Amino acid sequence: MIRPTTRGTGTALGGGLLLLAGLLLGYRELFMLGAAGLSAVTLCAAWGLVTPSLLVDRAVVPGRVRRDEPAESVVDVTARGRVGGLLSLHDGVWDADGKPVSEPVTTDVVARPSLAVRVRLELPTARRGVFQVGPLRVGRTDPLGLWSALRPVGRAQQLIVWPNWHAVPASAIGRTAQVDATRDARHTESTTFHTLREYVPGDDLRHVHWRTSARTGTLMVRRHEGSSLARLVLLIDDRAASYADPDSFEEAVEVAASVLVSMTDAGRRLAVVSAADPTRDPATSVSAGLDLLAAARLTGAGASDERIQAQLRLHPMGDALLVVTGGAVALAGPLASRYHSVRTLVLGPEAPSDAAAGVTAAPTAVGIVERLREQR
Repeated sequence: MIRPTTRGTGTALGGGLLLLAGLLLGYRELFMLGAAGLSAVTLCAAWGLVTPSLLVDRAVVPGRVRRDEPAESVVDVTARGRVGGLLSLHDGVWDADGKPVSEPVTTDVVARPSLAVRVRLELPTARRGVFQVGPLRVGRTDPLGLWSALRPVGRAQQLIVWPNWHAVPASAIGRTAQVDATRDARHTESTTFHTLREYVPGDDLRHVHWRTSARTGTLMVRRHEGSSLARLVLLIDDRAASYADPDSFEEAVEVAASVLVSMTDAGRRLAVVSAADPTRDPATSVSAGLDLLAAARLTGAGASDERIQAQLRLHPMGDALLVVTGGAVALAGPLASRYHSVRTLVLGPEAPSDAAAGVTAAPTAVGIVERLREQR
């Protein structure tokens, strides 16, 4: 995209007026002066149409960052020809709806032949979400400053801003989820093969893998892991009808991130599920869970309570359930017969101070965390 600068617009208008005045009044000097101005504007426009020969390499560092932590767009610019020049770099950030997050980040750089010049552009991270960075645009002006050319370079890249989280004692989370409680028969029916190891006196002979033992000459037994071992299922309610306002949802996401990080740091197993799509494969790692929470958005067409309950009953994915919501307290009630522990965290300006059994309520994420600490 090429467009005239303020100086270029003034030069074109002034040159046209002088040219017209010279013709009407018969002054050759005015005519020549106006013609010179219009010629300069025309020649500089042609100069701006020439694409500069540049090698531009851009990277978003880091690609994932916690909210309010620094993130940069690192750009290396090299002039391929023998002559460099003054350039301006423009980098923007857009959200999932294609709306700009902030004003484009702009800086000037002098491109040098065969020498990479590195520029760092600070990116906005005040909002959580999955954002598109770029594509980077390179701008330059002609030597007279009459025209400005701005062209995209390279591809857009992704920046994931994770929600903020708070430190929650593992004992508070453990008691809330009761993941250390003694399990009953309904939670011990599923085991999966993990690996083979050498026989140790006392091992069940039913687990001996005779074919491998015969091939290796060493008695080998199967090692199994329970697929339903104590694992917290964290259900984040992202349905708009569950919240009084969008700010309450942001607080709920912050609480979910706090539970996720604290549980993972304590070495516990966890699965993160979205209420908008309970059939989607759960996130089972801290990075995948934080990515899911970063991309979480309020939806008006989420699954009903009955559908969520049916999905969690048929596929428990763990033996403890923690629901983070804005008011649908009844969501977890019918699931108590399928899970060893069911707990609900309610966020919002009208959250009750005296919650029912199994429910912790507070207006903010900090309030929820404080109440969890009190329940250690």
